[in-house]
Amino acid sequence: MASRAALKKSAPPAPAREDVRNETKRRLLDAAAAALIENDGALEMSDVAARAGASAGLAYHYFGSKSGLVSAVLAEFFDRYDAVINMRMDGRESWAKRERRRLDALIAFLFKDPLAPIAFGRLSKTPEVVAVEAARWRALVELSAKNIENGQKSGALGRDVNPHIAGAAILGGVRDACSFVLSQEKRPSPAALSENLWRFIAGAVRLREE
Repeated sequence: MASRAALKKSAPPAPAREDVRNETKRRLLDAAAAALIENDGALEMSDVAARAGASAGLAYHYFGSKSGLVSAVLAEFFDRYDAVINMRMDGRESWAKRERRRLDALIAFLFKDPLAPIAFGRLSKTPEVVAVEAARWRALVELSAKNIENGQKSGALGRDVNPHIAGAAILGGVRDACSFVLSQEKRPSPAALSENLWRFIAGAVRLREE
């Protein structure tokens, strides 16, 4: 018979405390996202805890408040949103082809992600969304301006366009248009929305190429 020491040595190690903590937080975040989607942007900590198989006290411990939990869920949504906007494109393509593909990918993401109508709809003016977006806005405008400057250097865009003003206008316009569309029961197709927005973008940067 194996000794107790040998059995203890051969037994699989217990999961690290940090792993357990992260797994619990993940369950709470997933449960909160599901609650927001099902309840049109509303949630209760007790419901989220029950969905996650955890206590409400643990939810408060990890996120501080209901607002903190909602902010954490929305931060993950905007991480996904930013990843699409900032996705690496093929530098061998023309500026117009690259940016049209980026726009198509963004619209496809917004139509597919079930949190998009919540983040851009009922919660769009809440302190949670405003705070999450404000922290990212300047960085997005800077990246957009740099992209426009590169298009100007290549001769694809009008050189009289202010890159920062155009970048801010495009980001804000696309976001607001998508927010409006996602709030409608009868939406245009992604292709139709993309075509309309592309005309707006092409005009804003004075696109010179087809």
